[in-house]
Amino acid sequence: MKKSSPLVLTLVVAGVLSGYAQERADLFEKNRFFEAELSLAKIPGTYMIIDIGERTVSLKARGQVLRKWTIARTRSWGKSVPLKVFKMEKKSALSQPERPNITPGKEDQKTTDKEKKDSSDLGVLELKDMPVHFSLHFGQNVHISVKPRTKRFWPTLLNVGKTISWHTILPLKTLWFALRKKSFTEIELVMPSEKDAQAIYWSFLDGHSTLIFQPSR
Repeated sequence: MKKSSPLVLTLVVAGVLSGYAQERADLFEKNRFFEAELSLAKIPGTYMIIDIGERTVSLKARGQVLRKWTIARTRSWGKSVPLKVFKMEKKSALSQPERPNITPGKEDQKTTDKEKKDSSDLGVLELKDMPVHFSLHFGQNVHISVKPRTKRFWPTLLNVGKTISWHTILPLKTLWFALRKKSFTEIELVMPSEKDAQAIYWSFLDGHSTLIFQPSR
């Protein structure tokens, strides 16, 4: 019976220790994420969780999930996002939706049953007008772009344009920030459908507290 060589035993032990160390690092990282979310759950109001590892976007309040969307695919460029609470500063899109101006008063104006129904369905009616391609800006040069999987011609064409931009504009942007001794982060979320992308746009509010969890592996 052949004996195991010292080299083989050393490699096995090193592999076990390495795996154990990585597992501890992952657990520590996850605990930090839970602690950060706990600080948000204690505050009244809703907040957003973008979990790159689990590929989910969640609208939550007091730790309870109100809405959750699955991310079909994701990729990132630049520096990893620090595990901290960000404020969503603004949304940008090629075509920004505009809410109609509603003048209060006019008590003599009667409202029909159909108008009441249309008013109650305002959220649904506005949802379809939300853009399917947009970016979320969080300050500190952290940006998240959102696009859907789609078969429609114009959204597909725009997806192609964004892919080309990813491989051309971002390298130039990296060089520009490097010359200025600054860093930036660009994360792309590809949603399963246009409705998913629109719902995320609708759910994100200016100033929304957001936790972006980007695991190290």
